Amino acid sequence: MFEKIKKFHLITNFPKDYPFYKKFLANVGFIITGIIIHPRRNLLSHKDTIKARFLLRKGDVVLLGDLKKVSSLVIRGPFTHATIYVGRKKFIEAVQEGVRYTSFHHLFTTYDTLLIMRLPKTTKDKKKKIKDAIQIAKKQIGKPYDFDFSNSADKFFCTELVNYAYRKAKHNTKLESVSKFKKMEKDFVKRYISASHALHPVKFAEEGNFEIIFMSHNLQSKNKIMFKI
Repeated sequence: MFEKIKKFHLITNFPKDYPFYKKFLANVGFIITGIIIHPRRNLLSHKDTIKARFLLRKGDVVLLGDLKKVSSLVIRGPFTHATIYVGRKKFIEAVQEGVRYTSFHHLFTTYDTLLIMRLPKTTKDKKKKIKDAIQIAKKQIGKPYDFDFSNSADKFFCTELVNYAYRKAKHNTKLESVSKFKKMEKDFVKRYISASHALHPVKFAEEGNFEIIFMSHNLQSKNKIMFKI
């Protein structure tokens, strides 16, 4: 019995002096529905969480923004991260620790903005491409983070992983993981500016071959999408 319980992710980051019975109910609710029902310090609202939870489908590309981290000053715009949803409240992401699984709970209590994207309805062999992309992403689990922002398949940064999975699944994402350098750029220059050539999460929304399914409340201003870098 205890082994089965260990498989579930338990919520622990409650506010100070939070009542025990509320902690218990929050965990029971999360295990059953995946919906977090206790206060969070990030900027996503409970309405965002509930809507996103029931709209998510396998293969969805999820863009997120952690506006409190220093990385938000380097990666300009509303998004700083990209993941792919693989079902059962799990996502695959590429972070400094490497390519790994992460939970619905972790993402929805850490990030401040959220956008869900999906292959267009008119995509040929859509189900097969989604299934293949997920399997390809899973095969990358354990690979290191691509700190050099190269275009190789032995290490990945976040957008590179998502783009690689779908391109290998034969979906034309219309995106390049790393843009090409000009001939005049020397090797030593590449080392210092390579990050600027890496695929920005915002480009998935602005230029990628995906449909927007959902966006958090703070990405809209008078019905206008705020994506600009």
